[in-house]
Amino acid sequence: MNPDLAIYAVHAAFWAAFGITQRFVGAGHRATEPAPTTAAPVAARNSRLVMAVHFVAFGVMYMGVGSAVIPRRVPAWFSGQRIAGTLIIALGAWLMCWGLVYFRSWRFRAQLDAGHELATGGPYTLVRHPIYAGLNLLALGTAVWVPTLLTWIAVLLMVVGSDLRGRAEEGVLREAFGDAYREYCARTRRFVPGLY
Repeated sequence: MNPDLAIYAVHAAFWAAFGITQRFVGAGHRATEPAPTTAAPVAARNSRLVMAVHFVAFGVMYMGVGSAVIPRRVPAWFSGQRIAGTLIIALGAWLMCWGLVYFRSWRFRAQLDAGHELATGGPYTLVRHPIYAGLNLLALGTAVWVPTLLTWIAVLLMVVGSDLRGRAEEGVLREAFGDAYREYCARTRRFVPGLY
């Protein structure tokens, strides 16, 4: 039996957690603290283009996993790399689901609907983009478990894609919420608490 096939089950659990959370608590949106709201729908410029980087990252990641796991060529960097990878992926799933439960809003494109409220509590006190941070952790955990050139390239692409998407959203949020959003950005990092 190939123990590395379990990475597919871990990924399935990651996506199931996200999908189930989105299905049962992701309808609509809310903020638990008073916050400014937008008056009209607004979409970020180039939001579809920057999404493409994430799609490429996923393609490279799953190609890297398949090319190492199926033929049983997963490099062994340290004992416990499967456990470490699983824990990192689980942390990413937890962060993404917490973001959905707290704010109940997620879209493929960087866009704000009329009445969109600014979320600054819950996971948004840790990072500005918990869902993208969760995707970064998914890629990182995968590369720790299956440390190949392709999976590490996927980590780089995922981080770049998250950064581009985050910046696109931030432009729209800055325009919609002004000083309230600038103050939030001054105290909250984009992806890594206290660092970046």
